[in-house]
Amino acid sequence: MSTATGGGERGASRVARGAGAVALGLLRKSWFVILIIAVWWVVSATGVVDPYKLPAPGDVLSTLGTLFTERALLEDLGATLLRLVEGWAIGVVAGVLLGLLTGGSTFLEDGIRPVIAGLQAVPTIAFLPLAILWFGFNGTAVLAITAFGTFKPMALATYGAMHQISPTLLMAGRALGAKGLFMQRTLIFPAILPSLVTGLKMGWSFAWRALMAAEIVVTGAAGLGGVLELGREIGAIDVVMAVILVILVVGIVTEQLFFTRLERWVNRRWGLVGAR
Repeated sequence: MSTATGGGERGASRVARGAGAVALGLLRKSWFVILIIAVWWVVSATGVVDPYKLPAPGDVLSTLGTLFTERALLEDLGATLLRLVEGWAIGVVAGVLLGLLTGGSTFLEDGIRPVIAGLQAVPTIAFLPLAILWFGFNGTAVLAITAFGTFKPMALATYGAMHQISPTLLMAGRALGAKGLFMQRTLIFPAILPSLVTGLKMGWSFAWRALMAAEIVVTGAAGLGGVLELGREIGAIDVVMAVILVILVVGIVTEQLFFTRLERWVNRRWGLVGAR
């Protein structure tokens, strides 16, 4: 009996320590968010800022619950995420392919890279009128802008990664007879993959920016950007802040559940210093 009791106590102790570690980890990662919400609540409660400019956190959460209950925001969120993933994937594939071609050919590099670098300095939203003229005032134009916003940083990230490959590694591959697509697949791509993870994260953030700007302008397309614009038109600051809160949560979840894990896996797989 005493042995069973001791085992149960040790098991309960391990569970308690595990729960404490999880709680501590969540607090460590969310303390800044908690601080922002606390400051927000204090400012709104004291009336320093007018409610129509800064509603209380409770009012925003109430509006958010209403929007989700009516399912309108849920449908807009789904439309935005689908368009975001599609545009990001198209831009990533196009950017990586062009980056590989540009980084592997001096002729292509001299002609294409300056153009891509110049386009990087031009805001993606500046191409939205062109996309509307080509594809119409609809979701296709928004998708095209999202893909283009991802393509530019992804192409430059791939090009930069290509030029960080050790010359010794390239010479060893050529000495062993590797060339063409075989060399790209077995040597080049694995060598640049750690650097591409950074490009993927950068492309994702640029895709978000381009998508939100395009959805705000192309209000006929379903998405969170249209809800933001509607909130502005009717002066509903709580709706605007509720949508911004949704975007923030999606960004945090995506970062923690996908990009952070991908980066750690690649770092461990490639044996990079500082991998955790």
